[in-house]
Amino acid sequence: MTAANPDAEVSYLDLAENPLDHLSGAHIAVQQGLPVDQVPHIADDLARSSEALETFMAADVVVIGVAMYNFTVPSQLKAWIDRILMAGKTFRYTETGAEGFMGGKRVILCIARGSVYSNGAPAAPLEFAESYLKGIFGFIGIFDVETVIAEGLAISPEHRETAVGGALEAAGALPA
Repeated sequence: MTAANPDAEVSYLDLAENPLDHLSGAHIAVQQGLPVDQVPHIADDLARSSEALETFMAADVVVIGVAMYNFTVPSQLKAWIDRILMAGKTFRYTETGAEGFMGGKRVILCIARGSVYSNGAPAAPLEFAESYLKGIFGFIGIFDVETVIAEGLAISPEHRETAVGGALEAAGALPA
């Protein structure tokens, strides 16, 4: 993507190396109006939360690389999602349901899975990473979601090599 768009500005966030704190009752209380000075140690958390939200909102394209752990996304990614799902910023509630404000963005999900969870596979009902992420982004108005999936990585070295090769080929075929 950057080869086709050399002037693109890239922001990189490694949630495994620099995880956001999980939402706490204190964080939510401050969001709902409790004065910050009444909550010890919340200022850094709020600053990182604001930075994550601003970076997401400024992006035209969001690429997420994620391994499916125990049938879903790692908790570090969930903590980030909790920071970008902000009523009044990325969506709002209406009498007819939620309305997302983030339409026009493109999301690319690159997902690694140890077993096979694609449609028709015996384990398909246990897939809660891709479906969850597509649901989250749809909730905030992003329906341009593409996926690159390498699955069955834990089956055998040969299967892993084939799956990774196929995923790299699929990623290379994505439009810039």
